[in-house]
Amino acid sequence: MELERIVQIALIGEVPPTLRFLYSYIKNDQIHYHAVFTDNASEEHLECANVVLTEILAHFPSMKLKEKIECNSEIHWKQGSGENLLFLRHGELSET
Repeated sequence: MELERIVQIALIGEVPPTLRFLYSYIKNDQIHYHAVFTDNASEEHLECANVVLTEILAHFPSMKLKEKIECNSEIHWKQGSGENLLFLRHGELSET
């Protein structure tokens, strides 16, 4: 199963209102995972990102992981060219 589909399935029921965006991709046998929340995200909300990550890792048990889960209301959603973006909160879409 491809990573994008696994992430989308794992997100079902695990998207709190403070999740702004999520990037994930595989490169050189390593899963890259970056979830960004608003500054006021609770620990419970941040735990949702870990639940999603656990589901992803269950499908790729032998891969290494590079993860970043952060609270940052200021960082722009578009990282690089925007490729590997797998979740974007409605209202975040802006080029500015």
